[in-house]
Amino acid sequence: MDCEFISIGEVLMYLKKEKISNIEERAKLIQAFIDKENKSSGNAYDRYLENGASTFMNVVTEHSGTKKECILWCVNHYLSLNRNANVIEKACSALRQFGTGCGTAASSCGMSSLHKEIEKRVAKLVGKEKAVLFPTGFSANLGAISYIVGSKDLIIFDRECHSSILNGIKLSEAKWISFKHNDVADLEIKLKKYESSYENIFVVVESAYSMSGDLSPLKEITSLKKSCSFYLYVDEAHTFGIYGEKGQGYCYEQGVTDEVDFIMSTLSKATASIGGFFAAKQKYCSLLRWSDAYLFQACLTPADAAVVLASLDEIENDPSLIKELHAKNQYMRNSLISKGFNLGNSKSPIIPIFIEDHNKLRMVVDELYQKGIYSTPVVFPAVKANEGRIRLLVNYAHTKEQIDYTVEALENISNKYQII
Repeated sequence: MDCEFISIGEVLMYLKKEKISNIEERAKLIQAFIDKENKSSGNAYDRYLENGASTFMNVVTEHSGTKKECILWCVNHYLSLNRNANVIEKACSALRQFGTGCGTAASSCGMSSLHKEIEKRVAKLVGKEKAVLFPTGFSANLGAISYIVGSKDLIIFDRECHSSILNGIKLSEAKWISFKHNDVADLEIKLKKYESSYENIFVVVESAYSMSGDLSPLKEITSLKKSCSFYLYVDEAHTFGIYGEKGQGYCYEQGVTDEVDFIMSTLSKATASIGGFFAAKQKYCSLLRWSDAYLFQACLTPADAAVVLASLDEIENDPSLIKELHAKNQYMRNSLISKGFNLGNSKSPIIPIFIEDHNKLRMVVDELYQKGIYSTPVVFPAVKANEGRIRLLVNYAHTKEQIDYTVEALENISNKYQII
C-alpha cells in the first residue's frame, strides 16, 4: 500500500474518519507510514537520546543509526534536576540501601519509608490532609477520576484536558460533558443547567495545559462555588514544583487551595522522576486506596522515590531554580513575540508555535533538526486536526545563547514558509 500521508496525525485522522477498525488494516497503514518516514528524513517519533536528556548538547539517534547533536526542547524536566549531582547521589544511595524494584503493589507491602515520606511531603506542600502515591501520573488520573466519581454524578471537564483525564472519565460510571477551554462563563452555564439533575458534579481542569501552555483561571472557577455546588479536581502536572516559592503549585500561588477539593500531579516533570499523586481530605484518599489503579500496580522503584525527595529538597533549598526558570521563559517569549510569532494565550514554560498546515509543520521541524534544534511536531490526536504546533518546553538549564539561536532559526525558517 502506498502511503501518501504527510504526518502520523493525518494517518490517525483517516483511520478515525473512515471508521477502520480491523487490526490488519490499521497496522498495515501505520507501518507503511513509518517505513516511508524511515526511508526519507527519518521518523521524528522514532528518534531517541543516546545518553538521556542533558543540560548540554544532546545526541539524538535516528532509525538509520545517524547521530546528531541537538538542543532539546521537548523534555519536561523544567528545573533540570535530572542531572543535579545531589539528586543523582541520593538515587545511587537508595539503590544500595533499598535495592532495585519494589516487587509488588502498595497494598501488599510494596511501599518503603521513601514512598511514605513522599506522601507526607507532597500533602503538606499542596495543603491537603493526605496524599496517595501512584506509579505514574497517568495512572493517578486514570485511577482517581474513574473511582471517586459515582454512577449518579456528572463530570464537566475542560476541552483541553490531558488524555489520562479523558480516559479516567470514560472508565467512570458517570455522565460527562465538556466546557469551552478556560471559559468560566460556559462552565457556569453548564453548572446551573445540570445542578439539580445529578447527585454530585465534578469539575476537572488542569492548572497549566500541556499542549497550549495556558494557565487555568482558577480564581474565577473557584468563585463559582459561591453560587454552584461542585467538587473541583485540578491536575497540577505542569505547575507542581515550579509555581509557589517552594514549588507548592499554581493552586497555592493563586490562593485557592482550600477551595480545590482534589489536587493531582505527576512526579516526572519538575521532580525529574516518575510517579504521580492524588491529594485531598484523608477520607477521600482512604477511598482511593481501593481503586484498581492503586491495588494492582507495583510501586515506583526506591531509586525513583529517592529522586523525588531529593528534588523537593533542592527546590526548597534553592529558590533561584524557580525564579531563573520563569525568567528564561519570559525572555524566550519576549524574543518570539518581537519576531511576530503568535503564542496564543500561553504563559507557562510551555511555548506553542502554531502551524496548522501539516506539510509546513513537518518541514519546519525537519529544518530545525538539521540546525541542531529538536522538538517533535504536535498533531492529532494530541490536538485537534487543524491545531498542529511545535512545543518549546523551557528548562532551567537552557542558556540564553541556546534560546537566541533557536529563536533566530525559527524566524528564518518561518519566514521561508510564510508562517509568521
